[in-house]
Amino acid sequence: MDVLLLNPPAANGVAIVREGRCMQRAGAWTAVWAPISLATIAGVLLKAGFTCHLADGIVEGLDTTRLLERFRRLRPRLAVINTATPSIVSDLALAGDLKKAFPGMVTLAIGIHPSALPEETLRMAPDLDAVVRGEPEITIREAAERIQQGQKLAGLPGLSLRQGKEILHGPEREPAELDAFPFPAWHLVQRELYRLPFRDRPFLLLATSRGCPYACKFCADATYYGRLFRQKSPERIVKELDWIKTKFGITDFLFWAESFTLKRDWTLAVADAIIASGLKLDWVCNSRGDHVDAELLARLKAAGCWMIGFGFESGSQKMLDLMGKKTTLEQHRQAVLLAKAAGLMVTAHLVLGYPGETKDTIQETIAFARSLPLDYAQFYCAVPFPGSELYRRAKAEGWINTPDWSRFEQNFSVLDLPGLKAEEVMAWRRKAFRQFYFRPGRVLHTLNQNASPAALKNLWRMAAQFQDWIA
Repeated sequence: MDVLLLNPPAANGVAIVREGRCMQRAGAWTAVWAPISLATIAGVLLKAGFTCHLADGIVEGLDTTRLLERFRRLRPRLAVINTATPSIVSDLALAGDLKKAFPGMVTLAIGIHPSALPEETLRMAPDLDAVVRGEPEITIREAAERIQQGQKLAGLPGLSLRQGKEILHGPEREPAELDAFPFPAWHLVQRELYRLPFRDRPFLLLATSRGCPYACKFCADATYYGRLFRQKSPERIVKELDWIKTKFGITDFLFWAESFTLKRDWTLAVADAIIASGLKLDWVCNSRGDHVDAELLARLKAAGCWMIGFGFESGSQKMLDLMGKKTTLEQHRQAVLLAKAAGLMVTAHLVLGYPGETKDTIQETIAFARSLPLDYAQFYCAVPFPGSELYRRAKAEGWINTPDWSRFEQNFSVLDLPGLKAEEVMAWRRKAFRQFYFRPGRVLHTLNQNASPAALKNLWRMAAQFQDWIA
């Protein structure tokens, strides 16, 4: 049985990363992540004997007509649509086009948004048959098996589906064992199209773990991967890295995890396993500011890590407490200093416009970022993504100022808070970028890191695309 796995075409020409909690336009890092969810689903389906076809409408520059034309000689019976909040209206419209092209096909949607709002998602798209709630791989494999055998999908764990005028919800699905997954089917992906920011080399994502036990109020990630922290074994991670390097020649990776350093002993074991393997790789990861120390950071560096991103969220202790971050500004400062001492580049991720924010706390955040020896800083608007505590509260309080899901991007604010309107937050965000990056020392630092003619050309291209993110 043929199965289509689809990253839909760009919504209104805006290339959106649709991968778990990363629902942002490509301009944020001037890159699109390779579709690891779809590639992992494909690996699971291939192992079960299905034939998979994967298309990424974003990086391949496909419109709907060209995407459907690619598969017109097939008779697929199932299509999986990868979606995200800011592109969901356009993404779900693809279900109708698929139904017309392939009568009798079953259409499913995956992602945080349909996981959080399954009934609303199905009512948005009359040609969408079902949505997967939470991590999708096993649910989709079992759905494909039922479709192939002519069985009903009702009652399938992790699935919500339309049955007549009713919407039925299967029971919750237990979290998967990550080591049991086959390797992602990266051979189905045009790997050369996914280019690493700054280095302009092909890169892939490697999922190291899933789940986060923390409950930051702005984050919706637990809706997709849950709060139970599960990790691949160090041995499995090294095998996967070696396989990708050997088979595809790729040596650059983004370690895909809610936070790579949640379990110190495991993180050290992964680094040691990479070092012992002799693999020469370059990779980046993310972390919390309270989960690193000098020994751990030095070991990451020795294993090939060259940049670490910290979710600091704010430079105001008041805001950190309101967000439920459970960290301190001093922990964040020390994390940066230790990472720089270990020879790592550092990115800080910061959120503006969370409830309780004021102009003073925003200025504290900007000043905090400027006071640190950061290489890069990303400033986001607080977005009430479905599945987050922020969404539930903002909806109850009437703070959301638009029903337009395409505005639920981190370069927009859709929250009109008491004393701070959405337009003000966006203006402060633009100011934050200017005040952080447009300093003589910062400009010189960036130019020194990209001194070759090829690097400068790439930097100029990235700067042009980045304007779309900060505008």
